[in-house]
Amino acid sequence: MELKTGYFKQIDSLRAYAVLSVIVFHWFSKDSWINALPNGTIGVTLFFVISGFLVSRILMMARNRIERNERSFKTEYKNFFVRRALRIFPLYYGILFGVFALRKFAHVTIETDLFKHPLYYFFYLYNHYLDSTGNWSDLLSPFWSLSVEEQFYIFWPLMLLLSPAKRQPYFILAAIGIGLGSRVLLALSGSGQDGLATVYCLDAFGIGALFAYLFTNSKDTKEAIQKKNNWTLAIGLVLFAACMALDSGSWFVLVFKRFSIAAISMYLVSGACLEFKGLFGRILNSEVLIYIGKISYGLYVFHMLIPSVFVPKFLTYTPARITQLITSNQSTYVTFCFIFLLVLASLSWYLFEKRFTDLKKYFKM
Repeated sequence: MELKTGYFKQIDSLRAYAVLSVIVFHWFSKDSWINALPNGTIGVTLFFVISGFLVSRILMMARNRIERNERSFKTEYKNFFVRRALRIFPLYYGILFGVFALRKFAHVTIETDLFKHPLYYFFYLYNHYLDSTGNWSDLLSPFWSLSVEEQFYIFWPLMLLLSPAKRQPYFILAAIGIGLGSRVLLALSGSGQDGLATVYCLDAFGIGALFAYLFTNSKDTKEAIQKKNNWTLAIGLVLFAACMALDSGSWFVLVFKRFSIAAISMYLVSGACLEFKGLFGRILNSEVLIYIGKISYGLYVFHMLIPSVFVPKFLTYTPARITQLITSNQSTYVTFCFIFLLVLASLSWYLFEKRFTDLKKYFKM
């Protein structure tokens, strides 16, 4: 079955859910009722599955063009990487340079290891550094997942663009197995940590890629894909329920928590591509959610800086009565921070990011 469109609006709504989950995880206490579910892991894993699906589908269609001698490997790889760079690099490096500028020129204190070890951040290796330090108080700590995605974008295109379509499922299944197997070894090591290296995230990307193959190169009907999707959901729910019931440090949780969330996420992504109907479909078709999904990258990279740096700095310039009102309780402060974040991410999208993404039309995939 081959999907006819390259844009799936309901996936933007899933991006909205993913970024809102991460924001909730970081802005509220882990002991709060709102974080009864592992919102941070859910949000990041959903992002990985979405990336695995969309990126793999693009690469598989590119490989098909190579096999038909319509384009060369060099052209496809160049266009893919330039398009990714235009979407990711400007805001990412803009934030890094901006943090340096705030400290130097505005004398704003920002708690981050960027100043001591900038190369890890600038070369997308921060996930390995954070894995070694465990310094989650770093206000740029969410950037670990951006490092993982960028590392994925470097080696995954080589695999899919160089491998014939008929062999792609074997590479994908191997990636899923490596992701799970690496976490088995991690659990056996007794470290008690999830692991932030890209290898530990391969199953999430791989599950997305597997369904990309079903949609792009398999002969499965829509009904057959939906049946596989339902089985994926059932497996994910059973494993997730077991993980929630067990101690968070058990080997089973370390191995299967992310995998279970990835399986559930893939059900959502696959369903969004086929367009959910009914109440859930109407929710995912919400213009508000679609818009939040569109600016989700900005929301993600800015969200840790808002309540700790930007809003406190902003409030120093507001009248005392207004400052007192905004900071009077957590609900009011969080609401103001979220509005501030939405405005900042919107300005970033329209005034900065979009200028670069518009250039992607010169590098068509």
